[in-house]
Amino acid sequence: MTNGKRAAAPWRGLLLAALAACGGSGKGAEGASAAYEPKSETPWKGKSREQRMDWMAVAVFPVMRSLFQEQDSEKYADFACQTCHGKEMERVDFRMPNDLFALDASDTVAHAKEYDERTTDFMLGAVVPKMAKLLGADAYTLENQTGFGCMGCHPTAK
Repeated sequence: MTNGKRAAAPWRGLLLAALAACGGSGKGAEGASAAYEPKSETPWKGKSREQRMDWMAVAVFPVMRSLFQEQDSEKYADFACQTCHGKEMERVDFRMPNDLFALDASDTVAHAKEYDERTTDFMLGAVVPKMAKLLGADAYTLENQTGFGCMGCHPTAK
């Protein structure tokens, strides 16, 4: 501390750069790999709002962006926070689920595969397990049917 002011943490610059990527083109966090395995001592449920925002910026965003772009580099070329959190993300304080494609609550996987089998397989095989790990949660599987799964991000169809 100098002059009664707290010195900025050295990681704040990285955080601000990653957060800035959410408001613009989605070109931030270049070079992140889906193989990157960020670690957190605190699971999602135990994080404060500030810790959640930090974790999204420095861990979740780069990993998910890389994962989605590896799946379809053209479709997800402009991957940004809005890709998952929606256009109204700030208005709804980043709350999930939001305006993503609504999934049928009954026989969700069968209906999703009927709609888009390739994307459903990608979500179940890559996104759900990786996101669950980033949140410090168990992943939903067809066998255990508990944990973080489709409805963690997608709304239920009415």
